[in-house]
Amino acid sequence: MFKSLVVGGAIAMVGLTIPTTAYGQFNGPISPTIQTETAANPEVSPLELQQFVQVIKQFQRIERFTQMQMAKAIKKEGLTPQRFMEINESQRQLRSESVNSSEDLEKFRKVVVQFQEIMDDAEEKRQSTVENQGLELERFLEIEKIVAKNKQLQSKVEQMLGN
Repeated sequence: MFKSLVVGGAIAMVGLTIPTTAYGQFNGPISPTIQTETAANPEVSPLELQQFVQVIKQFQRIERFTQMQMAKAIKKEGLTPQRFMEINESQRQLRSESVNSSEDLEKFRKVVVQFQEIMDDAEEKRQSTVENQGLELERFLEIEKIVAKNKQLQSKVEQMLGN
């Protein structure tokens, strides 16, 4: 349990320092590079809501898989999640040479490259998930905004997700 929290924390820390796309939960857009205009039709049909919920469920699976892949990448390079977070923090504070060995920095850099590849793959999976559910990406993003602004729809989505 604690190990998964540490790994999750490491992933979250790196997520704050590496420019990537968003994870696509309905708290934020799936990709910040895609700009959508105000929804022409603020209504969400029951079918669209069901499709939206199915996409979110898939996103949750993709997120779990992504976190597992990231944990494996850290371990593969011979770092612990705690050490990875320490190096990440020192990099953010520009103290790299005084705290970290060049070997650890090289391991860290390799993990960061692997993280980017893992996150790029996850983004592709998220986008194909939206399409496979029969939604256009733009409509999915519109629904996401509508749900974010509507407490009743948020409750309904949470209920449909089983939360």
